[in-house]
Amino acid sequence: MKRSEELLGLSVISIEDGKEVGCVSDLVINAAKGCVEFLVVDNGPKYMGVKILPFKLIEGVGEYAITIQSSSSITDITDQPEINDLLEKNVRIKGTKVLTKKGRLMGTVSEFLIDDDSEGKIAGCELTPAGESEKPGVIPSEQIVTFGKDVLIINAEAAAILVDSLTSISGQIEAKSKDEPTSPVKGKKQETSGEQEPSEAARLFEERQRKFLIGRKVSKRIETESGEVIAEEGELITEELLDKAKEAGKFMELSMNTK
Repeated sequence: MKRSEELLGLSVISIEDGKEVGCVSDLVINAAKGCVEFLVVDNGPKYMGVKILPFKLIEGVGEYAITIQSSSSITDITDQPEINDLLEKNVRIKGTKVLTKKGRLMGTVSEFLIDDDSEGKIAGCELTPAGESEKPGVIPSEQIVTFGKDVLIINAEAAAILVDSLTSISGQIEAKSKDEPTSPVKGKKQETSGEQEPSEAARLFEERQRKFLIGRKVSKRIETESGEVIAEEGELITEELLDKAKEAGKFMELSMNTK
């Protein structure tokens, strides 16, 4: 689960190439599906045209980067004609008014949560209340009737079942996912796929990224949360330094700060 603001500015990394191919500059929302369908990717001069990445082609969303299988996943906006209608509707969600079906003003949306494991489905919207008598909270996606350009319409009873926080929404979805019954055959197949595919993708990404990084220089100091220095600015990247960064959980941060 990711807040929408956490996606903006993330680097996009190609697993096949082992390099950064752009960074996320905007989100394109499909109101009818209730999801983020495309990411706008900044990967060069503006005159080269707008580049987009379908959310369904994302391999993973991490703290420091979004991974894709190949740079070919990013295309020109002209190659995705269905995006034109979404851009014209320009649904933003954040900042929109929240109304119940009965016409009661609840407040405005200050943030929304994206389920990156479900092709960008919007899991919930954080509500900033209209008045002191209203309570803040999060509106679960199942209580949202319409994602509009100016107004978010919710069920009348949604006001009584607001969730405490976006974190709570995330926990509920994960718990629901674990509780969903699966047949023995399907369950086993999904478990095998879930363990092997991400592992292989991660291994391939790290292998290519290491080859790309060795010999480059660190562009800023990398530290752990406790202040331990992993790498100094200007330090030459070696296998030993990469191993040290990986052990400290700073491999991706290091890879994002080289020159």
